[in-house]
Amino acid sequence: MAGNEAKYQSAVRQGESFLSAHKWREAIAAFRLALAEFNERPAVYAGLGDACVGLKELGRALDCYKLAARFSRGDIDALLQVADIQERLGFLSEAGRTYLAAGELLLRRQELDAAVGQWERAVRLEPNLLAAHQRLAMVFQRQDDARGAVREYLAIARILDRRGEKKKALKICRAALRLDPTNGDIQTAMKLIEQGEEAYPELAVEKPIMEPPARPAADDGEEGIFGAVRQMASVFEAERSTWALTTEQHRDQQDPARQGQELAEEVLTAEIFRADEEDDYSQEGMIKLERDALIGQALDFAQRGEFGQAIRCFRQAIDGGLDLPAAHFYLGFLLVRSGRPKESYPWLKKAAADRRYNRAIRALLAPDR
Repeated sequence: MAGNEAKYQSAVRQGESFLSAHKWREAIAAFRLALAEFNERPAVYAGLGDACVGLKELGRALDCYKLAARFSRGDIDALLQVADIQERLGFLSEAGRTYLAAGELLLRRQELDAAVGQWERAVRLEPNLLAAHQRLAMVFQRQDDARGAVREYLAIARILDRRGEKKKALKICRAALRLDPTNGDIQTAMKLIEQGEEAYPELAVEKPIMEPPARPAADDGEEGIFGAVRQMASVFEAERSTWALTTEQHRDQQDPARQGQELAEEVLTAEIFRADEEDDYSQEGMIKLERDALIGQALDFAQRGEFGQAIRCFRQAIDGGLDLPAAHFYLGFLLVRSGRPKESYPWLKKAAADRRYNRAIRALLAPDR
C-alpha cells in the first residue's frame, strides 16, 4: 500500500508541474497514472479538470470537476469549479443550483457573507430559485438588513404567486410588512396578487459566456451534481453523528448548565437548516424564515454576551410559533445568567419536556448558584 501511495504522490506532483507549465496533455497523462493507483482521490479529478480547461474542453472538465466534488466530502472549491463550468457552458439553471449548494455549505461553516455571495449569484442565474431567495431573506433579516430582506420576500412572493399559490404569497408579503410597514411596494404587490394581476416584472438572467451545447447526460437524473450534493449532505450528517458522540463524551466533564446550553445550540442550529414546512403558511403568525432569522440573531447576541438582546429575539421567535424545548431552555438559561431566575421558571419547566435538559435545569436552579 505504501508503494501505491508513493506512485500516486509522484504522479500527482508531476501532473501539477505540467499544469504549471501549461503542458495540458502531459498533465492529463500524469493524472491518469495517479488514477490507476487511487480512483477516489478528488485532487486527481480536479487536476484533470484543470488540464481540460487548458485545452478548452469544457464538457470534459465539467465531468472531472463533478467527480472531484463527489469525492471531496464537501470541498467548497470543487463545488465552485463545477458551478463555474456550468455557467460558462450556459447551463444557467444547473449553475444556479450548484451555487445554492455552495452557499449551503458555507452557511454550515458560519461564513454568512460568503454564503450570501453564492446565493446572490444563484438567483442572478436562476431568478425562480426559491430556496436561494429564502436563504437570502433569512440571512438579511438576521443581519438587520430590512431592505435586503424585503427585496427577497417580494421575490419569494412573486415565485409563489406565479405558481398559483396566492395564499402563501400574501403571507410572505405580510411578513415583509412586519419588517417595513410603510413600504408601498409591498402594499402594491399584495393588491395585485389579490386582484389576480401580474405583480412583478420579469427578472433578467445573465447571458452565458458561450452558447450552450447539447446538455450532457450526466446533468440529468440522479448521477449529476445534485447527486453529489446529496452525498455531501449524507457525509455531513454522518460526521455530525460522530462529532455529537465525541461532544457528549466531552460534556460529561462539563458544567451541566453549559452542557445544556451547547445541546440547545445544536438543536436550534439544526432547526435553521430544517426544510420549510407547508403548515408554516397555513397558520397565523410568523413564517419559518422569520423565526430562523430570530434564532440566528439570538445565538449571535448570546455569543457576544448581549443577553438582553438575545432574550428579546428568543421571546419574539417563541411568540411567533417557535415551540422547541431547546428554545425554552436557552431562554431560561439566559434569564438565569442575567440575574432573573424567577422569570426563567416557566421556560425551564417547558424545557423539561425534553429529559436531556433536566440535569442542566437542576444545576441552573441550584440554591448555591
